[in-house]
Amino acid sequence: MKTTFITTFIIIGIQMVAQQDPQYSQYMFNRVLINPAYIGSKDVPSITLLSRKEWVNVSGAPQTNNFSFSTPIQSNKMGIGGHLVQETIGPKNWLTGYVDYCYRIKLARGIFSFGVSAGAVAYNFNTSKLDLYDKNEPTLQTNSVTQAVRFDMSAGIYYYTRSFYLGISATHLTSPKLFETNSRSGSPTKFYDLNQHIFLTLGKGFLVNDGLIFNPSLMIKSVTGKNINTDVNANFLIKNKVIFGISLRSSYNLVGLIQYHIQDKFRIGYSYDYGFRGISKISSGSHEISLSFDFTAKKSKITTTRLL
Repeated sequence: MKTTFITTFIIIGIQMVAQQDPQYSQYMFNRVLINPAYIGSKDVPSITLLSRKEWVNVSGAPQTNNFSFSTPIQSNKMGIGGHLVQETIGPKNWLTGYVDYCYRIKLARGIFSFGVSAGAVAYNFNTSKLDLYDKNEPTLQTNSVTQAVRFDMSAGIYYYTRSFYLGISATHLTSPKLFETNSRSGSPTKFYDLNQHIFLTLGKGFLVNDGLIFNPSLMIKSVTGKNINTDVNANFLIKNKVIFGISLRSSYNLVGLIQYHIQDKFRIGYSYDYGFRGISKISSGSHEISLSFDFTAKKSKITTTRLL
């Protein structure tokens, strides 16, 4: 199905200056997707699968799938892993693959780690899937396919204790140039680069009683120092089995989420996003589901949670 004009405008026109990395509502359960310094912090080998469908009922809306794996090594002094992300947005499709590494330093009250991630972005842009409002759009050539594979890197730092975490990271440090075309005048016109994204995450666990833990958290994200967005989250862990949460985004989104611990090793999560602005008139919201498995999970002795 061809992308409608409104979808084309949203996903191509706006994303040139706004956030380009996939939006995740359950990032607090698997922060390796935004910070490689998080690798191995669960202290056990772990895998996570996540699938997200945005803007239901909108043709060409973003669909994202990812897989990540991490494990501590060298007596927890280091962590290694990797992650894959596949995303389709209308005529654009890309697959990214990264190898992640971090080095961990044990401090008096917690652990400090710094990590790097290196990999490639495989990008495909098929203009034949566009249904342009302006058929004479000068910056696009219809019925063409642009493909590119580019090197990419990310880096971050992460500090955590039994009840607190703080992380700062940056993705797309190499600013990969994925697409460039010429205008009618013949002068080059950049159309799509991956800009650097900065993430700051912060969270704290509070023991309310033996069966309830309250975990507020915050994420601030910025694209090249501009377009700053903030997520404020409030999650509740009940009897070490179920997490209920709610998030408010400065981009006028309200998120509800739940994660159920089927066993100590296996967890399943679901979240629903509702937009307050114009997109809510044509979409019924966004859905996200996650599955996580810890290979050698042990009984936790932690009385507060980092939602790792």
